[in-house]
Amino acid sequence: MNQQRGRRFRSANEAVESERKAKERGEVLPTEERFDSNCITPGTEFMARLDAQLQYFVTSKISQDRLWQNCKVIYSGHQTPGEGEHKIMEFIRYTKSQPEYNPNTRHCLYGLDADLIMLGLTSHEPHFSLLREEVRFGGKKDGNRRTPTAEETTFHLLHLSLMREYINYEFFELHNALSFGYNLENIIDDWVLMGFLVGNDFIPHLPHLHINREGLPILYRTYKDVLPTLDGYLNDGGKLHLGRFEKFMAKLSEFDVEQFHEHNADLKYFHNKSLKDGNAFKVNKGKGNKELEAFNFEDEDEGAFGALEGLDEEETLCKTYEKLGYEPDPMFDDDEDLESDSEDAIFNTEFRQHKRAYYMSKMHFRCVNSDVLHEQATSYVRGIQWILNYYYNGICSWSWFYPYHYSPYISDIKDFADMEMKFEMGKPFLPYEQLLAVLPPLSRKLLSHAYQGLMTNEDSPLKEFYPVSFKTDLNGKQQDWEAVVLIPFIDEKRLLEAMKPCNEHLTTEERSRNTHGPMFIYRYSPDNLGEYKSPKYFPPVGINHASVSLVRREEWELLPEKIYKGLCKGVKQNVYFAGFPSLRHIDHKFHIAKEGVKVFQQNSRGENFILDITETKDKPDLKDLAHLLLGKAVFVSWPHLLEAKVEAVSDNQERYSLLGGTVQRQIVEGRMKEEFSSSKNHIISHYHDRWGVEIGNTEILVYAAPMTGRKYVPTSSGRMSLEKEWSKIVQAYAHQVVVRDIVAHDPGYKQHLTPQEYFPKRTKVFMLGQPHYGCMGEVIEIDPNHKGRIRVAMTVTSEPNFDVVKQKQSLLQDRYMGGYFAAQKVGISSHLLARITGTVFLVPPSGPNNPMADVEMKNKLNIGLNLKSNKRNEEVCGYSRKALDPYEKPSWLYSDQVVESLLEYQKNFPEIFEHLSSNDGQKDIFYQDQVFGVNYKERVAQLTDWLKNANFAKAERQPCGTQSLGEAIVSRLVEEIDKVSTIRARIVKMQVRPHLLYKPNPLQGSSPPDHTVTYKMFDRVINVREGFSVPIGAKGTVMGIQPADKEADILYDILFDEAFPGGLTLRGPTSAQRCYRLHWAAMINISHGSRLPTGTNNHRVGSGSSCHQVPEDAHTSKAQRTRKLNNYDSPQPPDPNQLPSPSGLRMNCHTGNHYPGVANGDITGMKSQSPRHNEDKMILLKSANEVQFIVHGTYYASWNKILQQGLGKASGRNLIPCYSSIPRDMTGSRAYQLYIFLDVRKAMSDGMKFFRVGERHILCTGDKNGLISPMYFSKVVDSESNTVIYPSRPATGTEALPGKSLGSQWQKGHGQAPPGHGRGRAMSSKEPQGMQLYQNIWSQVQRLDAENVDLRPMQSQMLSQLLNISGETKCASTHQTKGASLPPHSTSSQESTPSRVEVSVQDIFKGAVGISQLHISHNPQSKPIGEQCEVNVISALNADPHVYPLTQHSARNQKPGSPSKSAFVPTQVIRNQTPRKPRFGDLDNHNGKQDLSTNLSYSQQQEQLLDENHCQQQYQHQIYQQHNSSQQTYQEYSSPNNPQYQQHNSTQHPQYQQQSQQNNKLEGTTKKPKRQARNRLAVKFDQPLGKN
Repeated sequence: MNQQRGRRFRSANEAVESERKAKERGEVLPTEERFDSNCITPGTEFMARLDAQLQYFVTSKISQDRLWQNCKVIYSGHQTPGEGEHKIMEFIRYTKSQPEYNPNTRHCLYGLDADLIMLGLTSHEPHFSLLREEVRFGGKKDGNRRTPTAEETTFHLLHLSLMREYINYEFFELHNALSFGYNLENIIDDWVLMGFLVGNDFIPHLPHLHINREGLPILYRTYKDVLPTLDGYLNDGGKLHLGRFEKFMAKLSEFDVEQFHEHNADLKYFHNKSLKDGNAFKVNKGKGNKELEAFNFEDEDEGAFGALEGLDEEETLCKTYEKLGYEPDPMFDDDEDLESDSEDAIFNTEFRQHKRAYYMSKMHFRCVNSDVLHEQATSYVRGIQWILNYYYNGICSWSWFYPYHYSPYISDIKDFADMEMKFEMGKPFLPYEQLLAVLPPLSRKLLSHAYQGLMTNEDSPLKEFYPVSFKTDLNGKQQDWEAVVLIPFIDEKRLLEAMKPCNEHLTTEERSRNTHGPMFIYRYSPDNLGEYKSPKYFPPVGINHASVSLVRREEWELLPEKIYKGLCKGVKQNVYFAGFPSLRHIDHKFHIAKEGVKVFQQNSRGENFILDITETKDKPDLKDLAHLLLGKAVFVSWPHLLEAKVEAVSDNQERYSLLGGTVQRQIVEGRMKEEFSSSKNHIISHYHDRWGVEIGNTEILVYAAPMTGRKYVPTSSGRMSLEKEWSKIVQAYAHQVVVRDIVAHDPGYKQHLTPQEYFPKRTKVFMLGQPHYGCMGEVIEIDPNHKGRIRVAMTVTSEPNFDVVKQKQSLLQDRYMGGYFAAQKVGISSHLLARITGTVFLVPPSGPNNPMADVEMKNKLNIGLNLKSNKRNEEVCGYSRKALDPYEKPSWLYSDQVVESLLEYQKNFPEIFEHLSSNDGQKDIFYQDQVFGVNYKERVAQLTDWLKNANFAKAERQPCGTQSLGEAIVSRLVEEIDKVSTIRARIVKMQVRPHLLYKPNPLQGSSPPDHTVTYKMFDRVINVREGFSVPIGAKGTVMGIQPADKEADILYDILFDEAFPGGLTLRGPTSAQRCYRLHWAAMINISHGSRLPTGTNNHRVGSGSSCHQVPEDAHTSKAQRTRKLNNYDSPQPPDPNQLPSPSGLRMNCHTGNHYPGVANGDITGMKSQSPRHNEDKMILLKSANEVQFIVHGTYYASWNKILQQGLGKASGRNLIPCYSSIPRDMTGSRAYQLYIFLDVRKAMSDGMKFFRVGERHILCTGDKNGLISPMYFSKVVDSESNTVIYPSRPATGTEALPGKSLGSQWQKGHGQAPPGHGRGRAMSSKEPQGMQLYQNIWSQVQRLDAENVDLRPMQSQMLSQLLNISGETKCASTHQTKGASLPPHSTSSQESTPSRVEVSVQDIFKGAVGISQLHISHNPQSKPIGEQCEVNVISALNADPHVYPLTQHSARNQKPGSPSKSAFVPTQVIRNQTPRKPRFGDLDNHNGKQDLSTNLSYSQQQEQLLDENHCQQQYQHQIYQQHNSSQQTYQEYSSPNNPQYQQHNSTQHPQYQQQSQQNNKLEGTTKKPKRQARNRLAVKFDQPLGKN
């Protein structure tokens, strides 16, 4: 009680002091009332509300969560007296004493208190673990940082099973030294007792005995010296043996003497050496409290330390007593010592004086005599016995407390062997009695008004127990929270007497809180117990399945003699229990040394127990070992054993691997030898530095895949069999720490289940096949007539369409720039920007006017924006981003919001920028008066307020490399999701094979439901995990991906369709309580189903499916589709004159088209890390079967060089970097555009070697020249559209004819798609053919020579849409027109000097329109009118440009000096010159709000353009027939070198112009649209420009 009282007084005082200091610094405090942590005390309104919410939570989980329905939940609230951890231990003692108790029960207790270690050990349960969160020391708390969820929190398990074994090693030397026999359980009991001597919640520590000052080793050495001389142990199951304990304390008292001897020697040295002319401190004997005042060492009696130099006269000693304020007790005068001149006599006298000073100054005794010391000794020993009772048997007295703030000296704890130990049980305080006893006056509002006057009224009988101010004493400790709070102890009788008159003024509600209550035992009931109403905030539980029974605490209380002590009979200590490590199973020894084992990332400074693995005499034969281990399951990573499957064994000479069921041998040489050496060194250092284990000489490594979980799979017999899942990452382990053939505990899992047992009715399942991939459903029945298929009812909901959001992403997302450009916009240097966006401290001025400056340095103000942290590897969402590159030094990027914040900062506080600029070389600590001058206090207050309320201070921090969507995009996502939320879901009944159904699996571990799935932004997912915050079956959208070293640790930010209790707010208010972070094992990617190839048999539901899906618009007529495309209420393409520039589109534009699975199968996308950090851990790949594929990422700018020379090494590297999965962290401008898939089998057969580095990196040696020739490329895939661009064959010969379906030539082999999708998104069949045509044109143009082309994927997509073609392009039949066929592929040997000219985006495409309207004759296989065909633009580009002349429309708009504006002429787009940046309004004007006349006018222009092309081509054929006198072919006639063709050029002939004018008159004149500013592209032409 008094310990709780001291904590609450200190807590309230610290809160007030913090507020005072904040006001002095000028901070603006919140207007709402401060949260008082003292409200977490039984009896307050807060605890009553919390109690109701906890009961609601348990009821809700048992009623709705299947995992809770097999548990018995015991809830002991604040109305049940006792500490929480001791209530749990009381229940363990009660159950352990029951006859049906299982001796191998496993326990896990959560809490950060180190006292739980003692409690766990007193239970003598060997399978006991403590769960606690990771504790990070140092650093200031970030008030804006959100409390992490369970998935984001790092937890640690403290295994008491290991601690028991280390305690055994600590006292191992006593095994043969005890006459009464060695017993580990008794040793543990004594170890717990010694732990109480260094301090406890109920008793202070012994003087000078601190854990951080070798206190525990001193106790252990004393125990090992004393125990062999005794006739038994000190602690007998919670009962202290006083006689043995007195002997132990007598031996321990030698520590007192040693401590004083060192202290005395220091004082003498200090006196003789340094303070001859100085002042010490002496006690001023006066009334009231004694104060310290200056003491002059030059006094005639030589000061207070005169006694230290000799005691020649008794008068000198008396004067010394007077100086120090001593009142010597005659009973303590030792005449013999005084009469003796020996050094021992002097030392003993000095020691007694020293102890007297301790009691008089610390405990305020005016007379220190034998009675006082005996009372001190018996009180302390009685306190030890009370604690032992509390830990072993439970409460033995509710009213006892240790009545002193300090403990006596060890040498004074004696003569207690015959004392009586009696405790009065008493009664526990009622809630309000406890509140009044422990709360300080500053927290009086938490009390009922009836009692508040007892704290504050001057005439209150309890006024003296509630001081307004008090002192604290560190008493040898280092932290403030360890200090002794010097307040008076509460008097129980006076407290209860004073409360009696006030009890009558309590309200009815207050009286209900002022009672003791029972505990609640919750169990699942299949019956509907009715609705359970929520106390507040949350919805009611509609169907309650939680039955409740009550139990009083007294029912579990047992007498000490009925409590089972020690180990239970039947406990299995030699059996391995998964998750409970043990030092057994491997022979080892131990020694104690200072080895610097790392704990909490810091080297230990004390002695460590080092385990030494016993080495075998002879090295085992590697071949025999391979036949013994390969393919077998063993246990690795001793002592924290993990089950793993052995894949290979190796030494430094040879390696044996299991490939295809056969053992293969390979010589270890070159890089393999280096990899073996580095892996061995890493294992040795990890065992030594982290675990304190010397594993000895490591000659053999075992390569094994750890087990990740278990799952039931269907077998050929029709049953479901439980199988283990192994990791795909093989890791190396030292052979001497691999354990096999051990007895493991059987967890009791059923190995085989029938489908009826595994899929009972109403079981929730998820579809892993097609259709309805990822949908949740319920099992209806299992129909044996359909070969074991399961009949399920799937809930199919409408999915939102994010296409519009993806199109707007480039405008809505945050754009980042380098520090140099950001600094230019702000008008400061890049160095100053780097400092001000990080951490810069402002401290109070130092000097005589501010003596507390050194103290206030702890509260220094960070005036930097704090937008980046290299130490924590964090960036601020929407403000800063760390550019990561495996081969470049990381750099920081800043958004426009940073620029705006800095401009505002500079405007409000220019003094800071001026001072930082003028003190460029100074460290990042500045004084307030130097920055702001005389009025620094006022300016600092304004600065503090601005920094606290700025938007960047509230922005969320995230790990560097995180992909995330901005707040604006998330807001649009919410809008699209809400649109479909009102659409009613439909139930689809179908019959599915068991392997296509996923059932939530508690044995799943870290294994994902579908291993083939990859995740990317905008993906739709569904939660499949039970028992967590997110409801099962909740659908959401991926809006962020946090990187991690392991794929299983990657966190995905999910925006769920609906808010739920416990949901987070991650991206603005629109996402309130709709967000959460999940791992891949918790969800299924619904979007992955739409990316699966339609012919994937293992993902298709069989013919037994009772649901036949009809594709959308399958029976829609062509006219209806045309009307749908011309629907002006639908989103319109962006304005062609407002095309974003490539520089803007280079930014991190993660659309839904990033990182898809490729055509030949799904690729696991993973975070890429630099292989430089892991080069010493390379593992040679023995076979191509060890990897699913190997891919290299590159760009279009490098593709031509790679195609000509081969794939080479990166600069500064000896090997070629590749990946075993799609690299995900290459974002923004560094995002790979091409994925080169290697033919690993062929490359290996030709001598190339591949090494695995980490989990995802692959390094290749290449050929003898260090290159990978294109002959080893299995395919090259566009990262955006999945289009295979290599190997490719341009159309030649008859393939180039328009009558030949272009798609057919691309359907042969390799699973290639037709060319033309390029880097843009794949076009839907429902989109206009014209739009797809220009998408193809653009992508093929880029592939010709893209060395300087850097248009981003979104730009290609927007370019294709700006044409706004709504109709379908038709290819004319040869039955209508006559003309020459498309010429074959031709090349020119002449090299022309490239030229450069600027043309508009529209000009590039208008010239291409004629290609789609070519009228070619002499082709009997031409398609009929109306059928779609695709033009081979590659062939057209390589053909003679004069074969396809410009239309009159294009020629009319051509400026003098411009080249022929044809899409088939330019090959390099050098840059895009944009008049201005696109505005948000420009985009919105095209989102269904564009003027109708504008659309029609533009469409009519396209129709007119096509008609002119048609007219022009007809006229050219007529001229050819009339003037071709030499029987030339059309190709020869139309050659530019033919003077006859030049003379009758159709574009200049008056007959053609007349015919064109007549056609225009017939069609009508279109109103010329208003001219707008146009984008300009700087283009380099392969051919020199002509005169025109």
